Amino acid sequence: MLYIVFYICFSFLLSSCATVIPPSGGEKDTSPPRVIDLLPSNQSVNFTKKEIVFYFDEYVQIKNQSEINFFPEIKPKPKIKTKGKSIIVEFLADLTPNTTHIINFNGSISDLNESNSLENFQYVFSTGGFIDTCRLSGSIFDLKYNLKKKGAKIGLFQEKLVENFDSLIRKSKPDYFILSDENGNYSFSNLKSGNYILYGFKDLNLSGYYENKEPVSMPIEITIKDSLKANIPLFIENQFLKKDTLSCLYKKDSLNMGSINLNFKKEIYDSGKYLGEIMLKDSSVTCFNINSKIIKIDSLLTGVYSFKMFEDANGNDFWDSGNIKNLISPEKLFFFGEDINIKKDWEIDIFIE
Repeated sequence: MLYIVFYICFSFLLSSCATVIPPSGGEKDTSPPRVIDLLPSNQSVNFTKKEIVFYFDEYVQIKNQSEINFFPEIKPKPKIKTKGKSIIVEFLADLTPNTTHIINFNGSISDLNESNSLENFQYVFSTGGFIDTCRLSGSIFDLKYNLKKKGAKIGLFQEKLVENFDSLIRKSKPDYFILSDENGNYSFSNLKSGNYILYGFKDLNLSGYYENKEPVSMPIEITIKDSLKANIPLFIENQFLKKDTLSCLYKKDSLNMGSINLNFKKEIYDSGKYLGEIMLKDSSVTCFNINSKIIKIDSLLTGVYSFKMFEDANGNDFWDSGNIKNLISPEKLFFFGEDINIKKDWEIDIFIE
């Protein structure tokens, strides 16, 4: 048997148009419509117009007007219509003075023939003499498995009390929101400086509000003065979470096996409070109490594994996630920053530092 030693450093996770028939032949158009003019121009200040006209290089359509968002919210909601190669946004009431406004189209604009969407397009203007320039960015991820989440909703409430967080996210729309991209990242721009509550959730039923059993985050109180980065961990609330016991189901194949020796620091195993878990993708392979310096995990199928552990603060042998009503944070999870590659007949030492 080969005997391999790896030192792995530990990291803390903490929308009526005439039908147009495209010409036959030639390559399929895969390019989205391109903005060729804007009246008034983007980033306009001292804005007093009653409408904005967007001109494109081809005929366009709006696939879903509900995807177009106005920040801050404008009431009554502006009228949006298409006219040939242009889109017109008409305001039906006076706008709030001295305010930076953002229109986020969220991929709702596409060409008429091939429905190629124009992504990441927004229009910014101010009814005052300047445009707010603060930025906020980061990533949003599943806390339990340390995996980034695409299509999650990230919201910002201005000047709200964190004690009302549970009610806020169930009944109110945030002052600003955005969806995470394919890589689980998000970015706000042109924000006003000040205090915010940042949060995220996975809107599984597309209601626009948080509902039980959906992945959600704790409220994150932030102060934005210029540029800020903040990562958002999601979890299912503890009362709805399916518990993982210390005995995990696993099929073995004696022909393709390797093993791991996990070496822990004295302060970890002496406390008797830590639980460890070997993961294969997002499935548990084995779970155990960390109560000795060296714990051997044998009969592991060949493959790429990961390891995590948490401090079992209440001693119930489960990882407890948070409770947003009572503002109870999840028990902290610790993940290793490198994969553990198990090969046939290999025995690997992992030193946790």
